[in-house]
Amino acid sequence: MSRETCRKILLLISPSTIEQMLAKGNVWYVRHYEAYFDRVYVAYMFGSPHEPVTNGNTTLVSLGSGRGQKMDLMLAPYRVYRFAGRIRPSNYLTADIVYSWWICLLVRAIIRAEIFLMPVCMPEEIYRNTGKSMSGLPLWLERIFLTLSFAFSHRVLTGKNISTVIDWLSSIRSIRRKLAIIDTLVEELPSVEFYKRLVDGVIFPRSTDEFNILYVGRLHKEKAIEDLIEMLRLIQESGVRARLEIVGEGPERRNLEELATNIGVREKVDFVGPRPSEDLVDYYRHADVFVSPLTGTSLREAALCGTAVVAYDMDWVRGLLIHEENALLAEPRNVKELARQVARVLTDKRLRETIAHNLQQLALEYWKPEKVRVAMRQAFES
Repeated sequence: MSRETCRKILLLISPSTIEQMLAKGNVWYVRHYEAYFDRVYVAYMFGSPHEPVTNGNTTLVSLGSGRGQKMDLMLAPYRVYRFAGRIRPSNYLTADIVYSWWICLLVRAIIRAEIFLMPVCMPEEIYRNTGKSMSGLPLWLERIFLTLSFAFSHRVLTGKNISTVIDWLSSIRSIRRKLAIIDTLVEELPSVEFYKRLVDGVIFPRSTDEFNILYVGRLHKEKAIEDLIEMLRLIQESGVRARLEIVGEGPERRNLEELATNIGVREKVDFVGPRPSEDLVDYYRHADVFVSPLTGTSLREAALCGTAVVAYDMDWVRGLLIHEENALLAEPRNVKELARQVARVLTDKRLRETIAHNLQQLALEYWKPEKVRVAMRQAFES
């Protein structure tokens, strides 16, 4: 067998657009897969045609046509099959638990590809707290698609640090027999550039007499960012001087700006837009508190930077963060309680420093890039 045929090549399939991902600060977290794979390809199924973008041994490609999501979704099985024929992946991986059964249909049927499925959210918890589906499909139809995606998968991966997700997946008999619990998921880690700045970054003094509340993430409806705008109004009314800094972009920005104007806090909300991953370190370190209605990687980034965190007690956060030990937690979608906890952490410096320190110690233990190689062996070789 030649050296070329022995190469490990990962095809990571994403139900997104390359434009959206390039606008995100942490798009190059996928380079952590290079610890195990010789080449990594990330195929984005939607959006317009785009020249491949390469960083290290990782290449981002667009399989979208620019003719709309419905057309791209309809043709996705053929496009993935054709692209896989060019790069000949040794492994297929996706975090898409809604459409992956359809997108991977031909590679599974013709090539007999083994699809590794990696859930990064808990759908029923999202349904319960937002009343909406993740994809825009009717809830009953999305639930059917979820069942098909898990049925089509060869193995289901999750990280050992995410106890609530482990409990959820283990509770379903058809998933339990496929479940692989590995040391860490690459999707849990910030980008390579973020870790470099984390070591090299210098903290400059803040020049404001107001507290700085930070949110980092996509401005999408399911993120419940409108809660943060209302939270800021309540904090202002309590007499605490604070600003809200929102880093990220998305379709909800205009609605959020209008909401901030309508309730009288627009001048206290800074819409920063997207920022490169390495620049986020400075934002976290200058913040007094990071607030997380529903976030993933950004909460971990804040923890690694030693920033105090206030979050809704939901999804993967439940069971990992402990109230008043390494974070302050509020009942999901209870904006008054969220505002109360944020005001507490802003006005109690000792509490703020304690929970920030404890969470940082946990983060430095849990989210280590050097664990990736072992985790990938656990996933793909066992």
